[in-house]
This record gives sequence, structure tokens and C-alpha cells, in this order.
Amino acid sequence: MEGDTITLKDGRSLGFGEYGEPDGTPLMLFHGTPGSRLLPSLEKAAWIEAFGLRVITPERPGFGLSDPLPGRTIGDWAKDVEELADGLNLDRYHVAGGSGGGPYTLACAILSPERVLSATLISSGGPPEVMRITRDMQFGNRVLFFGARYAPFLIRFVFANMARAIEKHPDKVRAKMVAALSRTNPHMREGDRSDGLLMTLREAYRQGSDGVYSDVRLVARDWDLDLSEIRVPVFLWHGMADHLVPVATAQGLAKLLPGCEAHFIPDAGHLLLGNEDVASRMMGRVASAGR
Repeated sequence: MEGDTITLKDGRSLGFGEYGEPDGTPLMLFHGTPGSRLLPSLEKAAWIEAFGLRVITPERPGFGLSDPLPGRTIGDWAKDVEELADGLNLDRYHVAGGSGGGPYTLACAILSPERVLSATLISSGGPPEVMRITRDMQFGNRVLFFGARYAPFLIRFVFANMARAIEKHPDKVRAKMVAALSRTNPHMREGDRSDGLLMTLREAYRQGSDGVYSDVRLVARDWDLDLSEIRVPVFLWHGMADHLVPVATAQGLAKLLPGCEAHFIPDAGHLLLGNEDVASRMMGRVASAGR
């Protein structure tokens, strides 16, 4: 699927994809970092039809088809999502975010409480007070989060190199990422899943590396969100074998969120949305949270 765009009030384009029922219960699903509107696993996801969902996948500034927004904050995302919902004639909607999309999910829950029905965190990162740089985190992620906090020039260089590698050596990038992810996410060994990963990464870096760079810096530093203000149902799902965002981060995050319903999945890795059984449980909980 190619996706679509809308023009926001400030003139920027915002890219998004859609999956499922056009008249279904709307779910705004926010990609990880890096990520994009293209989530090929959704094309075959039985849970979309089972729960009658309309899944909308907007891209944050600088990713895919979405124009950059210099100086953006995590909180700015809530307004972009409201404008997208207005353009799609949606009054209320659920929000969910995977990995780096988690903070943006919470921003919508806090800043758009009259429109957000529920917020679901999937393998979400946490704010600096709970996102520790420890040995149970994959070495590459330790480097990225350390760099985002103390040496931003380093990660700008890393992401610029990644953008070039995806353009010039896509098969090598795919093989390396599948090898790293498949240890705790066995479904990534399937050929079509690895093709989908490469497609998503290409869109994430479509405009270069600035979108990814900005995302990591924002997540690694103070979010400037008052998590105690959350008043909508929050569901947190996290794999206990996640080595990209260790489960200790999720456990700490859950304690910061009023009324958070936390689910920790034994032996599961980071890519929970690709696990049909876990994804079905997650989205069944979303569907039960009201329309």
C-alpha cells in the first residue's frame, strides 16, 4: 500500500496508512523508532477483522510522507493526531504505540482526553527516570540512548550511516536486523516478515535520518509530560525477554501511570504486534474499552 497524506493547518503534510474496516472502531497506531505508516503484518492480521477495527498508522514528522517539524516536542503529536482525526471525520479514537511510539501515545492520552478512548503501550520506551542504560539492554541501544543524552553528534552520525546503508546495501541491513531480532521474535525468520521490515525501514529513512534522530533524542530526554494527569484507560504490554527495552523499564513506567493495567508476557521479545496470539489479546482489550 502507498498510503495517503493530509495537509495540516500549518501547511505540513502528514502521511498515514489504513488497514481494516472503513467503518470500524478507529485505532490510531503509532510506529516505533525507526518506523513508518507501512506495517505489512497488519495486512494479514486476523484480529483487525475479528474486532472490527479501522487501524490508522500516521507517520511522525520527518518519517515517510510526513514533513519535518523543526523543534518539535512529544506533546506536539497530540495536535497532529487531532487534525488527522478531524480530516477523517473521527470524533473519538483509541491510540496505541509500539516501542518509540509509546511516549506519543501517552501524549495523546494526556492532551486529548476528550477524544481518546484508551491508550495501549506495546514494548514502550520509558522516560529517563525509568529507562536505565543497563547491561540487560542490547549494546546498540545502550550506545544510542547514551549518545542521545550526552553526545547527540554521535547518534546523528550513526543514523546518517544507517540511511546510506539502507539505500546502498539493503539486503545486508535486513539480514543483520533479522538476526538480532529473531532470537526473541521467532516470527521474524519468515521471509515475508523480513521483507516487510525492510520496506518499513526504507520509508522511515525516506527523507534521510533527521526524523529518526529527533525521535530518539526526544524519547531519551525529559518528555515534558505530566503522566499523573492521565485519566483514560491505559494498557501496557511488554515481553519479559525484550532486550531492546528491558522489562524493568516497563515495570517502572507502569508505576508512573494512574490505573495502568500491565501485562508482562513470558519469553516474548520486543515485536509483540507480530505475535498473532499476543496481538489478538491486546486488541481484544482495546475493543472492550468502549467505542
